[in-house]
Amino acid sequence: MALLDWAATALKVRQALDEGGGSTAGPTGETRAPALYGFMASFGPLALIAVSLRFYARIRFVKLGWDDITIAIGMVLYTGLIIATVEAIKYGLGVHIWEVHRETEQQMQKCGFTSQVLYPASLGVIKLSIILFFIRILPPEHTWKKALYGLASWVVVSETAFTVALFLQCRPLNYYWDKTVEGTCFDQPKFYYVDAALNMATDLVILSVPWFVFRGGLP
Repeated sequence: MALLDWAATALKVRQALDEGGGSTAGPTGETRAPALYGFMASFGPLALIAVSLRFYARIRFVKLGWDDITIAIGMVLYTGLIIATVEAIKYGLGVHIWEVHRETEQQMQKCGFTSQVLYPASLGVIKLSIILFFIRILPPEHTWKKALYGLASWVVVSETAFTVALFLQCRPLNYYWDKTVEGTCFDQPKFYYVDAALNMATDLVILSVPWFVFRGGLP
């Protein structure tokens, strides 16, 4: 949730500065850009290698399934997320908001918004791929299949709802990156924290599936 936390913090600080409720004084020269670059340079290639090896094995030995198709879509969305984040760093992501130049701040916020949209989209598709993998390897009449279909439906509905909500967080939408226009935004930090809690709960359920399903052996 680092990108979402950054967006929430940056917006609150900028609103305070625009309304005269804050000060531009603060530490300078600090940046998290190297850490962000390091994270993306490490996990981006690893994800690409893992997905490529998976497709190589699947195409060579067995036919592709929906779990393979969805993980490929997730990889494309994740790549877009990395690109949007790199662009945001170029415009000031990773430094204190008071160090971001006014002329580049809007571009940074636009890239940040793009990252926000791609984050739940990629996350949801990847979770769906894992669930579809479980469904594929279970016998046709396994009792857990209905529960897994229900879990897949929850992932699709919840991540779609969150993505749609991102487009409704500010009225008009361009107020998110352009504070020179009149507009309002709902309480974004609370919104992000709720989404984080729901995502963690869903992750725990998905991670627990193998233990519950296979602890007694396949029926």
